[in-house]
Amino acid sequence: MNLFFQPYEGKHPYIFVSYSHKNSQEVLETISRLNHKIRIWYDEGIPAGGDWPINIQTHMVQCEIVLFFLSKTALASPNCLSEIVTAVSLHHPVLYIRLDNSEPAGDWAELLKSCTELKAAKDASSREQAVLSSPLINRRFYHKWTDHFSWKIFGFSGALLIFLAAVVLMLLLLKGVFDSPAPPATPSPTPAWTPKPTASPHPTPTVDPNNFPVTFPDLQQENAVREQLNKYDGSILRTDLSYVTELYFCGGMYLSDPGSVSYEDGRFKVGSSFVVEGKVKDLSVIGSMGFLQKLALIDQPVTNLQPLTKLVLLEELYLSGCEISSLEAVSHLPSLKVLHLEHCSVSDLRPLVSLPSLQSVYVSADMLPLTVQSERGYVIYLVP
Repeated sequence: MNLFFQPYEGKHPYIFVSYSHKNSQEVLETISRLNHKIRIWYDEGIPAGGDWPINIQTHMVQCEIVLFFLSKTALASPNCLSEIVTAVSLHHPVLYIRLDNSEPAGDWAELLKSCTELKAAKDASSREQAVLSSPLINRRFYHKWTDHFSWKIFGFSGALLIFLAAVVLMLLLLKGVFDSPAPPATPSPTPAWTPKPTASPHPTPTVDPNNFPVTFPDLQQENAVREQLNKYDGSILRTDLSYVTELYFCGGMYLSDPGSVSYEDGRFKVGSSFVVEGKVKDLSVIGSMGFLQKLALIDQPVTNLQPLTKLVLLEELYLSGCEISSLEAVSHLPSLKVLHLEHCSVSDLRPLVSLPSLQSVYVSADMLPLTVQSERGYVIYLVP
C-alpha cells in the first residue's frame, strides 16, 4: 500500500517531521494516519531538482512544532541532528517518539533535554494517539474543511444556486422580523445601582524570540552578515541568521573568498596586501547560525571555540593564526571536511579522530612536533 501523501503547503500552522529515511516505512505508517487529522510537512514535499537545504530551512523556520522519530539511524544522521539543533535554536517545541531502544548520548542527550518525549508502543496506531493526545497539539493544527476548499468544484451553476438560497433565506428572516407583532410596552424598572466593574489588566502579548534584533559583539561581524544578506538598513533579526551560509574574516577585514590568503614574513596576506590586526573574538552570534557551511577566522584574537559546537553543517573552517590551544570544540562538528590550522597554537590533533567527514588538515612547520592519532582517517598537509 502506498503510504506517501502530499505534504501540507499553506499559511496555517503545521508540524515538521524529522526522521531517518531508513525508517521511512514506520514513519510513513504513522504520519499518513496523522495526515487525515493534522497538518503535516515532510521532505516528500521537496520537488525533483529542488534545493534540498533551502527547502528544509524554509519549512523549518515556518513550522510551529517539530515531530522527531528517534532511532539508531536517526541519531547517526547529521541531517537529523541539524534539524533538531535548528528547531531548538528557533525555540520551536520538539516532540519525539522512539522507534527502537537506542539511547542518545553526548550532544544528542544534552539536546533532547529541551525536547518532549511521547510514550508510545511500537505500532502506528499507538504513535498516532500519542501525538494527538499531546497538550502541544491543539486545535490550531487540525485540518479545517476550508483548508482545501475551492469554489471550482461546484461550477457556475452550483455557485449560483448557493447565492439564490442565501438571498431567499435572508428575505424570510426579514419577513419574520417585520411581520411579528411588537411586544406591549411596559415601564422599565429603575435599575439598581451596581458598582462599575474595574478594568481588567491587558493580557501579556505573546513574543516571538525569533523577531528580536540581534546584538552583534563587534561591527565587523555585523557588516559581514549584512553583506551576506544584502540587508544594509534596519535590524538583523534572529530568524535572518538562518540564511547565512558563509562568513570569512581576515584580520580587520571580511572577505568574499579566503582562497587568496597566504603567509609571508611572519604576516598573513590577502592577495598582495598584508592584513590588519584581528577583531573577531566573541563567537556567540556566529555559533547560532545553524546553516553556516564555511567559516574563516584568520589572524583573529579568538581563544574560545565552544560557541561553534552547534554548527553541525559546517564543512570548511579556517583557524589560521588564532591563539587557540585545544581542538575539543572542533571535534563536535560532524560535517567538517577541511580544517586550516596554520600558525596557530595547537599541538594535539587527536580530538579530530572523532570527525567522520574530515578529509584534510593544514598545519605549518612552526607547529611541530604534533601529537596525532596513528589511524586518523584524514590527510595532514604541511605548509610554510
